[in-house]
Amino acid sequence: MSKAILSIFFALAAALPLGAAEGPVYLLTERDPSFLARNEVYLSVAYDKGRTRLVRPVLPYGDLPPELRAALKPVSMGDVRNAPAGSFAKVEEDHFVRELVSRVNPRNISAWAERLTMTGKRSAGALDLGPASGNRLAADMIAAELGRLGYAAEQHCYRKRRQDDECNVVGRREGEKYILVAAHFDTVGHENAGADDNASGTAALLEMARVLAGYRSDLGLIFLAANGEEIGIAGSYAYARKLKASGEISKIAWAINMDMVAYNKDGVIELETNREFAAHAEWVAALARVYTRMEPHVAMPAWGSDHVPFLEAGIPAYLSIEHWDNHNPCYHRPCDTMQGLDWDFAADIARLNLAVIAGKSRLTPN
Repeated sequence: MSKAILSIFFALAAALPLGAAEGPVYLLTERDPSFLARNEVYLSVAYDKGRTRLVRPVLPYGDLPPELRAALKPVSMGDVRNAPAGSFAKVEEDHFVRELVSRVNPRNISAWAERLTMTGKRSAGALDLGPASGNRLAADMIAAELGRLGYAAEQHCYRKRRQDDECNVVGRREGEKYILVAAHFDTVGHENAGADDNASGTAALLEMARVLAGYRSDLGLIFLAANGEEIGIAGSYAYARKLKASGEISKIAWAINMDMVAYNKDGVIELETNREFAAHAEWVAALARVYTRMEPHVAMPAWGSDHVPFLEAGIPAYLSIEHWDNHNPCYHRPCDTMQGLDWDFAADIARLNLAVIAGKSRLTPN
């Protein structure tokens, strides 16, 4: 078959209504540019909005490259959505919450993100090369900051590397039940890069921890700076297994994830979850419209970041992330530096997630 005929076939297939073409549909759970360059030839796109891309293989599934098969997740059409949030969830502005979120300082987020970015190579794989990797420097910095803010900080090490241990960083304030806030700090390995992905989310986590240090709460707090997200969400899966083994997984009432929160072209935030928690995401979206300048979109199903292990454990969880239709063009590239990032947008995402915590717990100023 000629290339011209193949091009016409793919164009017609992509234009068909979802479900109209033959063959199973899969959620593509990998967006790394080099991965796409190797594998897009095997795929016909059936749906592509924000982070949600559904594809049909143009070859039998068994003939696809193994790395591509690993990135294809079968989905039910009723579980798929990526669209502006509805308006049925109503939230009235609360003066206490407004005062809480006003304490977020974008300069703090920028400063923490720059420190993380400049640690060198933060990939988990760098731990194989020596004991003073950027990954180790970042983990030590995060632990020190959480401890300075008054949280019980520890490194949860879950994998032996050749020269060092691969560890999450956890800051806790005890309670009967917990709200967990996650953001990964590892990168794909470029030197002094990964400012948006995901120094920005980790810095927003630290800023939320700083603000909440000034309040008492009826719920405990867990701040999970996760490692190994870029290699199969390794750190968050390991921490979820730890919580299951200790029986504490039942104490996690809500989980919030921040990943890539500082590149802004259109003011849209994607709130990604699974179908069973769609109503929760709509409530979060309503808060976004009250306490931030962002326009929320709700996306499902979830994939590829640190909210996934907690959703799989049955915990209401969501990802807050920049709009993928206009996401950072330096994603997974050496140019993912501090230049061109919007720290007011990152601050708005931190404000939204603080408003969520205020709505799910009883906060009292110290």
